Amino acid sequence: MLAVLLRERERLFFTDRSEILAMLHRNAELTQQGKGVNFALVGQQRIGKTMLARRFADDLSERDSPLVPIYFDVARNLFVPSVFAIRLLAAIGRSFVEAEGRQVEQSGGVLDATSLRSIVDQTREETLLATARLVTQEMEKDRPDERLMLETTLSCLEQTAQHTGRTPLVILDEFHHVTQLDSFPRVKDTLGVVGQTLNQQTSVRYIAASSNIHMVERIVQSATSPLSDQFQVVPVPPFDRAATDKFCQKSLPQHLLAQQTVAHLFEFTSGHPFYLSCLTAAMRRLGAERVDLHQKSSDDVLDWAVYEEILTREGRIWQYCEHRISMALAEARGRTTLRSVLLVLAEEGNANLSQISARLKRAPGEVHSYLKRLAEIDLVGREGRRYHITDPIIA
Repeated sequence: MLAVLLRERERLFFTDRSEILAMLHRNAELTQQGKGVNFALVGQQRIGKTMLARRFADDLSERDSPLVPIYFDVARNLFVPSVFAIRLLAAIGRSFVEAEGRQVEQSGGVLDATSLRSIVDQTREETLLATARLVTQEMEKDRPDERLMLETTLSCLEQTAQHTGRTPLVILDEFHHVTQLDSFPRVKDTLGVVGQTLNQQTSVRYIAASSNIHMVERIVQSATSPLSDQFQVVPVPPFDRAATDKFCQKSLPQHLLAQQTVAHLFEFTSGHPFYLSCLTAAMRRLGAERVDLHQKSSDDVLDWAVYEEILTREGRIWQYCEHRISMALAEARGRTTLRSVLLVLAEEGNANLSQISARLKRAPGEVHSYLKRLAEIDLVGREGRRYHITDPIIA
């Protein structure tokens, strides 16, 4: 049996997502018949895409599916391309070993040829063994062909599927980060490598998860993209009111579960799981620690939780929002002006182009370019002619 990806606490608080899980399982059944598709799970940061993908992988393991889930966190494995390829191949080898109910006899990170071979040797699968030899031989050169290493690693999956009768399901978390490998001159076009590989595979399926919604939709839907029409986009939304109720029932003690308080939590967070988790955790702590809150209503406890989590620098939500804005604006030009646009939208709730232009004393054409940049980094959305900040708490 495969190693469990979701921790016990994550399993306990896992809520909703039944429709998306059912879709993934239906696709798994179709994949076994040679009819499945690749999915791109897209949604806001901390919305639960990783938990959803890991829960699906765990389900396949528990059902002893002929699919072999290979979970790979792209963002956490972004090293030079040669190390990236080695770690991806190690993840493939580890997954095939665990799919046979065996434990991998290796611990720690994989950074070199020796540690890679120590894992792949345990698969006893000739394609993976041959691939590891090719990759490590290339790695030992003074100037390894890093593009070739990526191509070799990805292309081995098809032959491995044919030899083992098991279908590899590659889950690439925070997939959009692969484009950062383009900065290495020997790689240049990572999406081209991935697209070329997918075009040659019939027995391998992929799930790409990403919080960069705009970028991933462009990657998989643009006619000029190497991945055009290779993925079906599946939005991962916030919780609806019913799912918010279920989550609160799991995370709050009975005396803090007033329906009005749950309604306020839903209204305030728009059902975003991360914000709900932070605020309910703070409510549990405050309800236990603060003597002056013991006899207060659950709404009073929520007010204090909002203050501590969102309006103080020590709060997890404050730190997350500040980090998200800083990281997003770091990728865009004119960050000072972009912050000003966000401030107008935060104060107005939503506004049209002329209103924003008037507030900033800037020409509409100039402001339109700012709004376009903010949309590209998923901070601003548009409905009709009016713009808004996509994340209600950041707003």
